[in-house]
Amino acid sequence: MKKPLLITYEYPPDIGGVGKYLEQEVRGFEDAQNSVIVMRARDYEMSLWPNWLPLIFHVRKCFQSAKRSATLGRGRGPLTPLTGQCDAIWVSHILPVGYIALVYKKLFKIPYRVYLHGLDLVRPRRSFWKSFLVRRILLNADEIIVNSNATDKLLAYYSIPVSVALVKYTSVNFPSCIQSLSRVFRGRGIKGGSRGHYESIGKSLREKYNLENKKILLTISRLVKRKGIDLVIRALPDVWKEIPDLTYVVIGNGEEASHLRAIAKNNPNIIFVGAISDEEKYSWLSACDCFILTPKNDPDDFEGYGIVYKEAQAFGKPVIGSRTGGVPEAISDNGVLIEPDDINEIANAVIKQIKCQ
Repeated sequence: MKKPLLITYEYPPDIGGVGKYLEQEVRGFEDAQNSVIVMRARDYEMSLWPNWLPLIFHVRKCFQSAKRSATLGRGRGPLTPLTGQCDAIWVSHILPVGYIALVYKKLFKIPYRVYLHGLDLVRPRRSFWKSFLVRRILLNADEIIVNSNATDKLLAYYSIPVSVALVKYTSVNFPSCIQSLSRVFRGRGIKGGSRGHYESIGKSLREKYNLENKKILLTISRLVKRKGIDLVIRALPDVWKEIPDLTYVVIGNGEEASHLRAIAKNNPNIIFVGAISDEEKYSWLSACDCFILTPKNDPDDFEGYGIVYKEAQAFGKPVIGSRTGGVPEAISDNGVLIEPDDINEIANAVIKQIKCQ
């Protein structure tokens, strides 16, 4: 694979850990000989089901037209493998993008790699046919890459034979956050780029939100139910008894935004910032006193890893997470792990981490 085509639903400037992870994979692969073309699946969907169908035809444009060879002047020979601008397919979001990779593998012998993030293996289990298709896609893949050991264990449900795993399976590929942040601090791709640059903006953010001389507890996440942000809000009354000057800053958007605001009851010590740029995100990480994200244990949902924990720790901040999915793999020794869904543990962990500062 020297010129793969990455087909994905998440990639920068989209906000989120999956997109950042894939961007790191692309940057790590590219050099003078190798390059990756990125195709955002959502840009080619149609309104009718199956909405992903147009992707099959747009993917073909990344390869030369298939040619048929004549066989002794009688009829036509088999299709030759597609070659040209791309020579392989990388798939993120196994359903529905994996369908396309499977079709091209069967018709044109195009090799493909599958990136798995955890949730994409959990949700298909609700349907016999989706589970069947996921297994077919995995069995025909040339490479399978998972983001954590927790995601790796989910493969057992699909009964991937050991013989296939030994030949085709690529070991766990942890998101390379520290490498990404080293580029940030060198100023590559983000204005300024130095740690001092983000400290300066962080100081301005404290002034903007009247947070001078206050403790900041920070969450950066999509605002969805499984992230457990509601649990943190419910734990705050006990925290304020010990640390009355603490403010909880929540960054991100999502379907739970209105519900979380309702739980917060317009409390001035809880601030919802919304979606922000990478520059502002790193500035908040520089400004905060502690980072927290405590996903819930949900059999129908899954936290595959958590790049944002690594980003917070790269700024020297204590982090609090929960023992679920791949979160324990993302949090190193100076982090704190609590049991999922335990509000008392959340409050105690926040109090301990903030008072240690």
